[in-house]
Amino acid sequence: MKYYILFGPPGAGKGTQAGAVSEKYNLKHISTGDLLRAEIAAGTELGKKAKDIMAAGNLVPDRVVEDMIEKVFDDNKDVAGFLLDGFPRTLGQAGDLDEMLSRRGEKVNAVISIMISDDTIQSRLMHRASIEGRADDANPETIKNRIVTYHKQTKPLIDYYRKDGKYYEVDGENGDISDVRKRMFSVFKGVDTKFAGREVVIDEALLDRVQKLAHEPPRLRMNYDLRNTEEDQSQRMLNVMLPGTRTAIHKHNMSSETIMLLRGKMDTVLYNDDGSEKERIHMGGDSGVIGVNIPTGQWHTFEVYELAIIFMAQDGPWSPLSKENMLKASY
Repeated sequence: MKYYILFGPPGAGKGTQAGAVSEKYNLKHISTGDLLRAEIAAGTELGKKAKDIMAAGNLVPDRVVEDMIEKVFDDNKDVAGFLLDGFPRTLGQAGDLDEMLSRRGEKVNAVISIMISDDTIQSRLMHRASIEGRADDANPETIKNRIVTYHKQTKPLIDYYRKDGKYYEVDGENGDISDVRKRMFSVFKGVDTKFAGREVVIDEALLDRVQKLAHEPPRLRMNYDLRNTEEDQSQRMLNVMLPGTRTAIHKHNMSSETIMLLRGKMDTVLYNDDGSEKERIHMGGDSGVIGVNIPTGQWHTFEVYELAIIFMAQDGPWSPLSKENMLKASY
């Protein structure tokens, strides 16, 4: 297993980038805030303990949060690793995490920090407040205090991980979301160039496991990478898509795309350049169709009617779709 920590001040775009990184590298994204709310909502023993503590007006102790995180580690065996967001926040928590991983024969692989200036933090939070109506982001003094707190908390942690050569920074200031994402991917490629060189048997048990993971918020989807190394520049994966999924109409200019339906029911829809529907291929159910090869440069999308698990293969490395590769009518 791989264990990564994501740092970044408010407004740096951690949530946006965490989703893309988790999907590409088959990581379980652990946001401590989301985790705490999920445990309470599910009524687990840990959730009940946290709810009682919060109801008494007290802060949830590190031990409770750490127990929740370790439970996620235990419950997710079919991911390549974990991306921690919001933990650790203190040197004490960092030491506890090291001990927790040591008991498992593991260690933190890397800490990635999305860097933006204090001025950018302030402008982004105030912009977010104007859009989302978040009063806590609209007060300049409140924002200033959040910035001071962030620097006070993270500087010791940066020094802690930097001395072990595990600390990396990504420019989150320049360019758009896709530019920052490319820098994130570049860091991950440099940090970890090998997967868990494993033999994978694709059976009903594996499909059951990836299907279960796809239902867990916030991901609501699941990619299971079948390559053994990052140097393998092809794409071979299992992709779980929930009912109602309809991807943007897009094309791939450098490769054909082979889709094999392993479970569920869906349509592969092909389009002409003007956006009109060219062909609709029913897959699964009584259709008798289990796969399709989509030619290079062909506009297409997928419409899912019953949870679908597909095997997908393409030549070349994964990259986010550009606007040039999406039919204008669909975005």
